[in-house]
Amino acid sequence: MGDEQGSNEYEWQSWPPDSLEGMPPKRRRLVGWGLLWFLFMSWLVATVLEAAGIPEPWSSLLTAIAVVAVFGPLIRGAVQETRQLRAEGIDLPSYPVTRKSLIGNAVIVGVVWTAFGFLVASGRTAIPLLPIAGTIWLLYQLHRWKTRLTDNSPGQ
Repeated sequence: MGDEQGSNEYEWQSWPPDSLEGMPPKRRRLVGWGLLWFLFMSWLVATVLEAAGIPEPWSSLLTAIAVVAVFGPLIRGAVQETRQLRAEGIDLPSYPVTRKSLIGNAVIVGVVWTAFGFLVASGRTAIPLLPIAGTIWLLYQLHRWKTRLTDNSPGQ
């Protein structure tokens, strides 16, 4: 029973890091709520707002407010937990950025922007929240990838 290793050992660290069980509790809770939201809650909120007779621009705004109300504290808790674990010397594996993942993200963002363009062209009201968020995520991943490339090849 090594003292150095046992003092920072949490139960979730014994699981593979790419599984839900291998995530810290607050990060796991964030992923769980994200899956629940996108699989069930978004449909439920849209149905309730439609049944209440709330018109489209306002229902999208209320849905966005609900997303922020649910995910704001969850994201803040996961970030604080990650900072605490890093302060204890536990480095969590991050999402790896590769050329293949960048190309995949770029294709997805392009499809989302295309769908948004079709919605606007057909005269439907659409808020570009998802395409903008996808673009910001893609730019962040591109920045991480470029940083990793420059860090790995200092002599070139």
